[in-house]
Amino acid sequence: MEDINIGQPQQSQLTGEVVLRFAGSVEKSELREGLKAGGTFRRLRWLAAAGALFIALLGVRVDAEGGSVNIGLLAAAAVYATVFALLAPRRIVTHALRAQRAHEGADCVVDGTGIAAVLDGADIKRLGWDEMTRYHETPNLYAVVGRTGRRIWVMVLPKRLLTAPDAELLGAVLDSRLRRG
Repeated sequence: MEDINIGQPQQSQLTGEVVLRFAGSVEKSELREGLKAGGTFRRLRWLAAAGALFIALLGVRVDAEGGSVNIGLLAAAAVYATVFALLAPRRIVTHALRAQRAHEGADCVVDGTGIAAVLDGADIKRLGWDEMTRYHETPNLYAVVGRTGRRIWVMVLPKRLLTAPDAELLGAVLDSRLRRG
């Protein structure tokens, strides 16, 4: 095992001790991979299956003379499942890509208080370590999952935006602060 030499982190007056600072944009394929790793699509498939089953059960009637099936409600269940299982994930990725492009040029700063998007020295969005629940690592990125109120969110941090030592440092910071998913 070889030793990793990590230099002293930079200091910043706005956010305290800065561990990492990087900039760049996330690609559509990386967003899709991060949302998949974070479990967003799995929850959506469960919702689609449960909703379609409920709608289909509304279309089945069993009585003393036998049973009947309402073909219209079965068709509605199939449409519901199709929309949620196939079209909604594409819509979520497109929405996430638009939100990311709205903050083009922002730096991502990982420090002692959490992860922040910083543009011209001011925080656009700051997520504290207490809001983050877990992280997932893939060969291409880190996907940090958190909860704010009732909303579950996923933050995608691509490794291609970092140098090799910085990617290892980010992994070590995430390991020390969050549980691996």
